[in-house]
This record gives sequence, structure tokens and C-alpha cells, in this order.
Amino acid sequence: MTLMKKKVLASTLSASLVLGSIMGLPLSSSGVLEKVGISKAYAATPGMESITNELVKIHSFLWSEEEKSSLRAVRDNLLGLTKSDANVSLVSEVASKVNAKVISSGSTYDKLTDKNILKLFSSLGLFFNTSDTELNNALNDPEMRSILGQLAELSGTSLDSLSVQDAAEFALAVNAAVSAQLGKKDFAELALIANDQQLMKAEIKTAITTVIAGANKLSVVLRTLDIQAGDVSAVANKIIDKVDDAKHSGSSVIALALLRTKVTVAQTADYPLNSRTQAYTVSILDKALPEILTLGLLTLTTDVPTGTVKSEGGKIALTMTSNGTQTGKVYGTINAPGTLLDGKLLFKKDVSLSYVVSNGGNKPSGGSGSGGGTGGGTTNTGSASEGQKAVSDLKSAIENATGAAKDQLLQQAKAVAEQAISSITKIDLASVVSTTGDKAVAKLDVAALVKQINDINAEVKKLTDALSDLDPNAPKAKVELAFDFGSISASKIELPVAKEVLDAAKSNGADRIALKFNGVTVSLAPSAFTATTSLNIEKKAVSEATDVTKLPVASEVYEINFTSNGAPLNNLSVPVELSLPVGDASKFDVEKLTLAKIIDGKLQIFVGKYNAETNKLEAKRSSFSTYTVVENNVVFKDTASVKEWAGRQIEVAAAKGILEGRAAGEFVPNGTVTRAEFAKLIVNTFGLENASATESFDDVNDSDWFKPYVAAAVKSGLVNGRTDTKFDPNGKITRAEMATIAARALTTVNQLNPVSDVNGALKGFSDASSINDSLKAGVALSAAQGIIVGEADGTFNPNSDSTRAQAAVIIYRLLNK
Repeated sequence: MTLMKKKVLASTLSASLVLGSIMGLPLSSSGVLEKVGISKAYAATPGMESITNELVKIHSFLWSEEEKSSLRAVRDNLLGLTKSDANVSLVSEVASKVNAKVISSGSTYDKLTDKNILKLFSSLGLFFNTSDTELNNALNDPEMRSILGQLAELSGTSLDSLSVQDAAEFALAVNAAVSAQLGKKDFAELALIANDQQLMKAEIKTAITTVIAGANKLSVVLRTLDIQAGDVSAVANKIIDKVDDAKHSGSSVIALALLRTKVTVAQTADYPLNSRTQAYTVSILDKALPEILTLGLLTLTTDVPTGTVKSEGGKIALTMTSNGTQTGKVYGTINAPGTLLDGKLLFKKDVSLSYVVSNGGNKPSGGSGSGGGTGGGTTNTGSASEGQKAVSDLKSAIENATGAAKDQLLQQAKAVAEQAISSITKIDLASVVSTTGDKAVAKLDVAALVKQINDINAEVKKLTDALSDLDPNAPKAKVELAFDFGSISASKIELPVAKEVLDAAKSNGADRIALKFNGVTVSLAPSAFTATTSLNIEKKAVSEATDVTKLPVASEVYEINFTSNGAPLNNLSVPVELSLPVGDASKFDVEKLTLAKIIDGKLQIFVGKYNAETNKLEAKRSSFSTYTVVENNVVFKDTASVKEWAGRQIEVAAAKGILEGRAAGEFVPNGTVTRAEFAKLIVNTFGLENASATESFDDVNDSDWFKPYVAAAVKSGLVNGRTDTKFDPNGKITRAEMATIAARALTTVNQLNPVSDVNGALKGFSDASSINDSLKAGVALSAAQGIIVGEADGTFNPNSDSTRAQAAVIIYRLLNK
């Protein structure tokens, strides 16, 4: 049985190479997947700046001269196809349909010769080009544009143009569709497909049928010319058979390179950071594959000086025999005899192990201390010295490292510090909770708790100082004091936070105080409170939600309120961060899970983001009531024209209450966006509503619907007026302005650093010089983060008005940052 499973798994991975050998193109492309409606789970990154950048990325995963030479051979053969008239038979299935249409039209189409049809289809092997110059030349070939232009004209469609980019996207979409189809197969089905070319070709044909039925411009033209999926797949098969060798070596290395880009080797939390051993998982296309290790499909090696590596329980276990810090790589070579993958290097992972000995040579151990009296809590301060030593021990290695290795060591140092901070800022307060009837109340020893906070800050400072010594430019580590009240059975809970505790947290630089119980977290900013405050939370019957909505309810129902000095407290200056446990996530479309407020017998939707690691929904709120988590499905009738590239994004943003239609069932995707509308979108996206926010623009009145959103966006530093006194709320927002506001959100809310090389980040846009100087830095950061991408012709069109569909895509990408 084990041998059979091993063969099936080998065949599963081989299927990707079979696909590559037939089509000669990558399985998927970021952005294209979303354009054809394929699940986001198959996308590697949320945006591709250009096909050229994707080419460079894929080629960087060709790791041997033999692989590169196979690629060059296919490229040379592709370039030579049109030199022989005999090769036009390779496109006979398509050319015959084109010729018949030309004859029936009675017109002359001098560019639609059989040889030019061959040139068109052979150009779809774009990824066999070996440099970005070759690719750009192909994408901008004037003769190719003429061929495509006449093809569009012959079809009689209303398309204003048909570009090589459209043709390339067609090919990429086919590969994305096949990738999605294979992802839905079980092991047995994949094994059959991988070992039967006809079955794989059937999958290709199914994918082409799907794409031809879509709205891609080339799809529309082919469909109008009665060119079927079978015609296109037959041509693709014949071309690849002609230009590649009998083993399809060139096609295989492209598919192998792409497969490598889809492999993730991630360190687990099985061992403390200060350990001679670390464990790693292997995932492909975001799917964990422990079988790849348990069935012996990988041969593992390492060049860590005293390191040994092995498979253990479906994970990679790397161990060094010495103390201190050692770096190197772990390599995974495929062991699958009889397949195209056998002997191929699948991944090489940069690794670093660090083990610091303290306490006279004994293994470090975490200490603990009491809060200083009844009603205090317990913390783990031993982690601070351990973390500090681990960070300091990396100093020598960092000083001697360069490039990616140095970056990785700095990241490890930051992770060590943050893990230690997280550990020492946890205060166990379960013992201070007393329950009477159905109500539980926490009774804190305020003096003891204040002392603990002071002690914790001293330990945190040691860690942050050690980190700053390694990297003076490192951003300030976030400090959240976690008050853990444990498991509480009562349905009503009161958790007081004394003014002295709030003041101590503020003075010691704590960003937040997280109140934790029963899997729920309510994290508050001490700066938002000036007096003793109590969190009052009551678990309600789920029927309180199901009675007012037909939407699927994904969590318990909680009534959440704050009181200060005994009076209700609302409209906080800094939002509270909520984290609510979700039930069985497999029952829901998790991207559409969001926060719902139950008020006056109705649901009010607010932005919430599902965290797969914790199985919780995270949201920010400044006002309080009864909340739950729902899966919100919003349907618009007029988004078909943008479904390929914005359909999912519109659905998700609407599900979270960020976007609304302009009428019942109508989104108006090609409508423009005003500055006031985008201010509302950005405020809703990041939960920045602030009732106390003000603005001083002459053209924003108290009665205007957008006043609170403009005020909140201005207070958060995300938008500016056209002048000091004019906001221009009804003015159209340009693409560059939208990108800049998005960038400000990334720096202000997500605390990302601006790009250091603005011009370098903008070099992918041929019209970068037309971006206003004051907006260039923002556009550069949004481009670097994949929030914005250029048009098919390499332009950004910074001064063009943004559409509602484009805004939805920007919002979706920001949600996923």
C-alpha cells in the first residue's frame, strides 16, 4: 500500500510536468487566476507587475546549465518554425476556420496567412524566451499586432483592439484552469492522468473550453470564428511535439521551474527558537504535503556545518550538534523513479539554527514570577534573558553575512525578540476570576499588576535595545500586554481595568492591553481611556442572530460593552480590536466571513478578516453592541464584463460592507469613483471610523453623508485636500491618487516602510514621468507591494480616472496585506 501511495504521489507531481510538456507554459500566473475566476488558493501572490517580471522570476528557478540549455533549444526551434512552409500544417485546424471566414467575407485580409497564424500560435510559447528583452520584443512585435488586429476585424466583434498581451493571457488562463482542475482531483485520478497523455489532453481541452467561453478578448474572437477547444488543443500539441525533443525536456524544465516557485518550506513552532533542532513543513500550491516526506519521495541533504537532516512525522527535522549559530541550506531532491521528476532538485531552503547555552552550561529554562499579592498574575520573565542572549548571539553572524543571508538572520533576530516579548507580556489572571450565579468578575490587585507591568517593560527594553543594536532601522516592536483570564463558564463576564493599570501601560510604552477569555480577545489601546474602565461581555443565544438574518452564522453571539466610572462608554478615539472564534471554517467561504452587528432587529455589516492560523475573525470597532460572525454573500447583476479580473474582488469587498451598489443589484463597475467615495472605502477597509474626528474644508458640510469618512481619513493621515480649504469631494479620483492613499494606509496602518528606490519601483511603467512628483513615492510603494499593476501596454495611466471595479481590486489587495 505504501509503494502504491508513493507512486500515486509521484504521479501527482508529475502531472504538472505533463501539462508543461503539452502546453509549454507555466501552470498559473498571479492575477490571471483571478481573471478567470479560479480560486485564490492557487495564486502565489496577489498581483503581477508584468508578464516580464513573472518570466524573470520563473527563470530564476532554473538551477542548472542543463535546464537552461533545454530551454534555449526549444526557443530556437520556435523561432525557426515559420522558416519552412511545411510547418503551416501544424496550425491546420485553426487556419482552415480562418480561411473559410475570409472567403465568406469577400474582403482581403493580407495578414491572415497560414504562416502568420503559425507565427501567432508559436508566439504563445513566450516563456521559452530567455531574457526580458526577448519577451518585450514579442509583446511589442508590430506584425503580431497587425495579425491580431485583422483577426479581430474578421470576427466582426466590437472589440476596439486585440493585443499580444491578450493572446498571452489566453494561454496563461488555460494553464490556470488546468491547475485548478488538477487541484480538485484525488490521488487515484491524478495518477491515471499523469500516466496517460490522452487523459491529460482531455483536461487541457476542458480548460480551453472553459477559457474560450469566457470574456478574454482572444476567447471572444475565437468563439466568433467557430474555433473550438479541440482545434486549439490540437495545434498546441503539434507545435510542442515539433519544437521539443522526444522527452519534452524544454517544456519540462519550464514546468519544473514553475513548480519550484509553488513550493513553500516553512519553519514550524515545534521547537523553541533557541534550539539545536528545528522542524519544517513542505507545501505545494499552498497545500501541506506531509506524504512527500513520509513516503520517501524526497531525499534530504544539508550543508549546515554540523547539521543532519531527516524526515520525521511528515516534517523535515534539522539538527546541529554544536552550540552557537550556524546557517546553510536544506535541499530536497525528488526520488520518483520512472517519472520526469526523478533526481530533480525541488527546493533549497535557507536555514539558520541558534542555540545559546546559559546557567553554567545547562539548557536555558524559562522562569516565572508572581504578581506580588492576591489578585496579581503570573508572567514568564525568564524568556526575556533567553531571548536577549539569542538575539545577541546572532550579532557576529549578521556582521559577517551579506545579502539574503543577512536579511534572513535579521528576520530571525526580530522573530526571536518578538517571540520573547510575546511570552513575557502574557499575564495569567485566571485565578483572579470569581463566579456568582451566571456572572464572573475579575478582582485585580492593582498595585501588584502595576509592578508587573513595570517589570515587564524593563525586560522588553533589554530585548528592543538588543534588536536595535543589530539593526538601528528596525521598526519598534509592538508591545501588547495579554491579560489571560482563562476559561470562564459564566455567560456574563466583567473585566475591570483600573486607571492605574492603564496609566502604567501608557507610561511603559505598551501599545495595547488584550483581555483574553474563552478564545475571545478584546484588545484595547490604553491611550483611548482616561479612567477606570470595565469590559462587560455576555454570551447570547445564537438565535439572536438567526432570528434576524438568513445569512450563515459562523460564531457565537456576544454583547460587548464598555463602562467607565460606571457610565456607558462608546465611540472610542482608538478602535478596539476584536478576535472572535469561528466554528467549522470548512463550511464557509472564509473570505466572505465578516463582522455583523445586531441592532434594532437587523444586521449591520462591518469589516472583519478571517485568520486561518487562529481560526478567528479579526475586526476593529469603536462603538459597541451585539456582534457575531456571518458569511455575507452579495450578488450584483451587472459585473459580467469585469468578472474575469474583478468579479471575486467586488464580491469580497461587498461582503464586508466596504462596497455598496448604486442601486438594487447594480454595482456599476465601470462608473468612476469620487474622492469622497474612496475616503469612505479606505476608512471602512481599515476600521478607522472616528466619531471625534473633524475637518475644516469649506466644501464638506455637516449634513453631507461623506463628512465622517473624510474627517476620519484626514485624521488618520490617509487623504489630503486639494488645498487647505477645499477637499473636492465630488471630484474624480485618479489612479495615482488612489495608489497614494493605499500606500499611506500601508505605512500608517500596516507600518510598512516606504520604498528606498522610488524610480526603481516605477521603472515598469513606461509613463512614470507623467506621475505627479508628490505622488510618486506612494505609487512606488503600492507598485512594490502588488497593490497596483500597469496596463497591458506597460503604462500606468496615473492621471486617468479610476473605475469602481479598479477600486474594488485595490481594496481587495489591501485586505489581503
